[in-house]
Amino acid sequence: MGTRFMHSCLLIAILSIGLSQGQTLGTFDGYSYAFYDTSESRTIQSENNNIAFRLRTFSTDGIILMANGTENYLVLELKSGYVRLRIRFRHMTTSEYIIDNGVKVSDNVWHSVEFTRDNYFGTLTVDGVKSPHDRRSGLSGLDEMVIDDYIYVGGVPTTNDTINTLVARNYSGCLQDVVFNGYAILSNAFSRRNFFGTVGSIEQECTTTPPFIASQLQSRFSRLVTTLRPSRVDYTFDFWFRTTDSGVNRELVFVDATYDIVISLTSGVATMLQVGTTDTHVFSPRLNDGSWHQFRLIASSTSFRVYIDSDFGSIAFEQVVTGQQTPQITIGSKNAEGFVGCIRNFRADGVLIPLNGPSFTENNVLHNSCPIQNFCQPFFPCYNNATCVSNPGSFQCICGANSNYEGTYCQSYKYRRNCQEVFVFSPNAQTGYYTIDPDGPRGPSLPFPTRCSTGDRALTEVSHTLETLSVVPTSPRNVGPGRYTWRLHYRDGPREPYTNVSILQGSALADISASCSQNIQYRCQSSVLLNTPNEPYGWWVSRNDMKMVSWGGAPVDSRKCACGVTNSCSNVTKMCNCDANQSNMLEDSGSITDKRYLPIKEMRFGYESYDPNRIGLFLVGKLSCRGRSTPFHIITFTTSESRIELPDWQSSFNGIIEITFKSTISSGTLLKNIGKTGDFLELLVRPTAVSLHYDLGQGSGNVTLTVNSAINTRFNDDQWHRARLFFSPSRVSLRVDSLTEVGRNFQQLHQVARLDIDGPLFVGFNPQRPNDGFVGCVGDLYIGENLQHLDSFAAAFKGVRNNCGSACLFRPCQHNTVCTGNYSHFYCNCDKTNWIGQRCEAPKGAHFSGGNVIEYKAIGTISPLADGRQDISFAFTTNASNCRIIHVQTRNGQIMEFGLSNGRGYLTADNQRLELQAILSDEKLHRVTISVTDETITIDGVTSLVRTNTALSINIAPTVLIGSTSNDRSVSMCINDVSFIGIRIMNLAYNSPRNNSITFLRNADNILPIAGVCSTGMSTYTNTPTPSIRSRPPSATLATLPAAEAQATITPGGIAGIVLFLLIVVCIIIAIYIRQSKQDAGKYNTTEGNTDPHEATVEFKSIGADTVNGRKELHV
Repeated sequence: MGTRFMHSCLLIAILSIGLSQGQTLGTFDGYSYAFYDTSESRTIQSENNNIAFRLRTFSTDGIILMANGTENYLVLELKSGYVRLRIRFRHMTTSEYIIDNGVKVSDNVWHSVEFTRDNYFGTLTVDGVKSPHDRRSGLSGLDEMVIDDYIYVGGVPTTNDTINTLVARNYSGCLQDVVFNGYAILSNAFSRRNFFGTVGSIEQECTTTPPFIASQLQSRFSRLVTTLRPSRVDYTFDFWFRTTDSGVNRELVFVDATYDIVISLTSGVATMLQVGTTDTHVFSPRLNDGSWHQFRLIASSTSFRVYIDSDFGSIAFEQVVTGQQTPQITIGSKNAEGFVGCIRNFRADGVLIPLNGPSFTENNVLHNSCPIQNFCQPFFPCYNNATCVSNPGSFQCICGANSNYEGTYCQSYKYRRNCQEVFVFSPNAQTGYYTIDPDGPRGPSLPFPTRCSTGDRALTEVSHTLETLSVVPTSPRNVGPGRYTWRLHYRDGPREPYTNVSILQGSALADISASCSQNIQYRCQSSVLLNTPNEPYGWWVSRNDMKMVSWGGAPVDSRKCACGVTNSCSNVTKMCNCDANQSNMLEDSGSITDKRYLPIKEMRFGYESYDPNRIGLFLVGKLSCRGRSTPFHIITFTTSESRIELPDWQSSFNGIIEITFKSTISSGTLLKNIGKTGDFLELLVRPTAVSLHYDLGQGSGNVTLTVNSAINTRFNDDQWHRARLFFSPSRVSLRVDSLTEVGRNFQQLHQVARLDIDGPLFVGFNPQRPNDGFVGCVGDLYIGENLQHLDSFAAAFKGVRNNCGSACLFRPCQHNTVCTGNYSHFYCNCDKTNWIGQRCEAPKGAHFSGGNVIEYKAIGTISPLADGRQDISFAFTTNASNCRIIHVQTRNGQIMEFGLSNGRGYLTADNQRLELQAILSDEKLHRVTISVTDETITIDGVTSLVRTNTALSINIAPTVLIGSTSNDRSVSMCINDVSFIGIRIMNLAYNSPRNNSITFLRNADNILPIAGVCSTGMSTYTNTPTPSIRSRPPSATLATLPAAEAQATITPGGIAGIVLFLLIVVCIIIAIYIRQSKQDAGKYNTTEGNTDPHEATVEFKSIGADTVNGRKELHV
C-alpha cells in the first residue's frame, strides 16, 4: 500500500512539473538565467528531444538554452541574428554538429522556435521553416543523450569553466513558454519548485525599454549627437552597435574634446585616429558581420583607450589635459560619411542614456528598429574561399583577383576543358584566345591559352615553336641513328610573351578529346628515315618518352610510312619514300592519329655518313584535337530497377551536378534525391526532353524545368549527352548539351532553411517509382568538382555493369552464337547451330506427346565416322513406363530400336532383345550411346554388351524414327542431342529451312513434336503438351543475365529453415536409396544419381516446329 502511494505521489509530481506551463514570460538582461538541476534521480535520458519556446529580441548572439550532461550537451543559441543548434552525443567521433536556420529573429518581433530529435535525425524549425539534419557519419554506438547536470535558460553561470568553453555570451531579450522534453523550465523556475531556480533579475514580462531596444542609423548621413555634462577631465562611455556596411572610411564615433579622436570603419575593419596626427590603431576583428559588438572609450588626462569587444587600442596625448572639458560625442556622420547600422544600450560613466531621449540630437534615425540582416549567415553562400560581403537586402561573393572561379557564388570554374565547351557555354563567343583547362580544377596541369575559332567550334589546337620547315644540319655530329634531337616547345597566347604549354597539359587535352592528330613531314635527299627492316635513322618520341618507329599516315610502331601502308613508295621494296636513299628530293608526310602518344615530345634524325649533298628537312604541325572523349568511370544500368546509391555526396555538393548519359529507352530517371522534409530533386530523360523536377526549400513548391531536343534529334539516339544542373539560393538551371539553358530565379537572395539533401543520391533509380529507372550508360558524374567513380560501386548493386554496352557486351550467348540486342534485352540466334535455348546453351531437342514423330530418311548409304564407327547417341527424359524412343530400319531390312518397357530400358537388334534392369521412367535426363561398332550400349556412363548373331550395320539408306506412332497418347517425353552416325537430326529438323530428309508426323490430337530443352524433371516448350512431364511456365525461364553480385539476402531464420529442409530431403533420399538397393540387389543400376548438377538444371524455352524462326527477346 505504501509503495503504491509513493508511486502515485511521484507520478503527480512529474505531471505537475511537466504541465506547469502557459503564458510564462521572462526578460533576460544578458546576465540572468533560469535553471533546472537534472543530477541524481532527475537525470533526463532519452533518444528523442522536443524543445519549444518563443522569443523576441534585438540581440544577435547569446545562449538561449543549454542542456548539459556527461560527455554530451545540447545548445540553442543566437548566432549573427539567427537561431542555431549545437549538439554532441556521448559517442560522437567528431566534436559536435550544428543545425542552422535562416529565419532572421533579431528584429524585436515574436518568433516561434522548435527543435525535435529522433535518434540521429534532428529538425530545427523557426516560424514553420524547417532545417533538417542527419549526421550519422559522425556517430557510433548509442544515440541517446544523458542530461545529468543542468538545463540553463537565458544564459549560463560564468563560473563554470567547462560551459564557458562552449558559449559566448548570455541572451538578452524576451522568452516565453520554454519547454524541454515536457519540462516547463521558466514556469517552474518562477514558481520556485524544487531543483528549479533563477539567477539574477528576470522580469516576468516582456520589457521593450532600454537597453532592450535599438535605434537605426538609416543612411550614410545619419547621426546621433550628445554632450557629456558636467565638464570633466576623465570620462567613459560605451554602447553596442551592429552593421553589415562594407563602405570605406565610414565614421563610427567622433569625439570632439581637447584632443579629437575618430573611429572609422573600412570594409568592417575599425581604425582609430587622433585628429591632426598620424597616430592610429587598427583593430583586428571584422565588425560588419551583422552581430552586436561592444564599443567602450575611456578618456583620461593622458590618453584615449578604446575597447572593441576583446581588442584594445590606445593613443597618448602630447600634453596632459589639465582643464575641464565638455566632450561632444557623434555616432555616425560628422565630417564624412557615417556607418549604416544600429545602436543600443548607450551608457556614459555607467549611466544608461536613452537614445530617443532629450540628451541626443539626431538626423535620419529610426528608433525601436534594427532590420539589419547578415545575408552571409547562417548558410555561407560563397564557394571556393570567396569572401562574402553582406549588403542591404543581399550579399556579394568576391571571388578574388587571383581566383579561378566566377559566378554569383564563385561556384563556377572559369575555364572550359576545350574550345568546344567554350562555345557550348558561351554560344555568342567570338573567335579569339581563351584559357582552357582540359583536366579541370582537380587535375594536376594548369590552365593555358589557346585560340578558338567559330569556323570550327569543335577544334582545339596547341601551337609550338617549330611549325615551319627546319633543317637537319649536315654535320659530322649528326652522323648516326637519331644523333640530331629537336625537343618541341609548345606555347600559345595572343601575343608575346607567350604562355608555355607543358607536355602534361597537352596530354590532358588529348585525353579528354574524342580525337587528336599531329602532322609530321620529312623531306629528304640521300637521307633515309625509318630504314626498315634495319636500324632506323629517324623517329619521333611520344609524350611518355617512347621511341616511335613509324611515320604519319601509318599505324603506330609499324615501321612504315604512309606509302608503305598503300604500297606506293618510290621504291616498292621500301616502307618509306626517303628510304630509297635517292639523290632527288622525296617526301614522307602524314598525320599521327593515335592520341595515346600525343603530343609529340621530340624529333630524332641522323645521316648515314657525312656528305654535304645529304639533305633533311622536317616539320611538325600543331596538336589538333576535336570534341570530347567518351566519359570516364562508365557503368551500364541493365534494368529499370537497377541503381547506385551515393550516401555521402553532400560533402562534394557546391550546387553543381553534371552527368553524361546515352540510351535507347523511351524514358527513365537519371538522378533522384529525397529529403525528409519534402525537398527533392529528380532528373528525368524522355526521347525528346530532359526535365528537372525539384522543391529545394525555396518556398516555390514542385517546379519543373525542361530542355527539349533540337528538331529531328532525340535524347535516346544511343549517343552521349551531357546534362548540367545548377542550384543556388536565387536560381536553379538546367543545361543539356549545347542547347539553350533554362532556369528559374527566386526573389529571395538567401536561404531561410538548410537545403535538405541528407538522404542518398540515387543514380539511375527512383525509389518512389521503382520501375521507372534509367536503362543505358552513365558516366562523368560530377558532384561539384569531384568526379564520382561509379564503376567502383557497380559490383555492389544488382543489374549494374562496368563499361558501356548492350546486353551482348556481357556475352550471354553460348557456343559462339550470334547475339543482338540493346541495353536491357538480348537475342541469341541459335539457327543453323547444334544449340537451342535463350542463350543457345543446350543441345537441340524436342518434346513428344502421344504418337507424334520426327522421321529422318537417308537417300543413300551414310559414310561411317572418321574412325569407321557407327554410333547413335541421344538423351531423353520421360515418366512413361512403356514407349518407343528411337527406331532405325535400313534398306536391307536391318532393324534397331530403343525404348522402355515397364519403366526399364530395352534394345532390339537383329531380332534380339536386351532387357535393361534400371528404371529409366523417373523423369531424369539419361544419356544413351549405342555403338554398333563395339556392340555396346552405354547409359549414363555404364556400358553393357549387346551380342547379335549377325553383323549389324545401320548406315545403308536408313530411316530413323524418333518417337513412335504406336506410343499411347499419354506418353510424354523429351529427346535431345540426337547424333546418328554424326548426323545431327534435331538440327536438320529445326534449322531453317528444314532439311528435305525430315518429316514431322502429328499425333492423334494433331500436335507436332515441339522444339525444346530437355532437363531432369521437366521440358520447356512454347505450346501446351500432354501434362505428364512437369514443365516450368515461360515467366520462370532464365530471363536475366547472372550477376555475380546478385545473391539473395537470407535472414538467420531463413538459413535455419533452409538447413532443416535440406536435412529432411537428405533423410528421404537415404531412405529411398536403402529401399531401392534392397529391391534391385544384383540388378543393373544406372548412374543417374551422379548426373552433373549443372547439367541437370539447364533450362530452355523452346520454339514450336512451325515457329522456329520466331524471336524471343529476353530481359537482362
